[in-house]
Amino acid sequence: MKKIAYVLESETALFRAVKLHRGGGDSIAPIYDLIGGRVIEMIRFDEKHWLFFDEDALRDGLTAFTIFDGCPKPLAGNIVLIGGDGGQLYRSPLITIADAAARFQCCRPVLDPVFVTTDDMTSKGLILAGALASLQVRIDRRPPMLEESRYHDNHRSIQ
Repeated sequence: MKKIAYVLESETALFRAVKLHRGGGDSIAPIYDLIGGRVIEMIRFDEKHWLFFDEDALRDGLTAFTIFDGCPKPLAGNIVLIGGDGGQLYRSPLITIADAAARFQCCRPVLDPVFVTTDDMTSKGLILAGALASLQVRIDRRPPMLEESRYHDNHRSIQ
């Protein structure tokens, strides 16, 4: 039986289903490979699913991150969703990728330019209309982009 996982890439906002390759029984090695980090954190997605992510992915120079509605801190890097209720190490998700995506917001910091207006004056009294005065920071939020995959077509939503 093929096991799949849903992988959300914070940098690209791409959410896709991937086949989990066996790594010696029910090893967690395939999840490490998908995340690409050394220190993995695991949190509950819901009663039947888990999220795995790189604990060290939040770092200086971050250009993208993800908000998960069940977690107080932002997540970065690759985020892996798998099924599991403690009875076995992991299994394929029991919800559709679209249902899972509804719980995430992909975020990017954006710099918006602020230009000098004709009412602004410099310290020497010159008006430099159209010159760059400053940059304002805002966070752009959007839902993940779903990649069509043959792996998630066979999964249904939990009723």
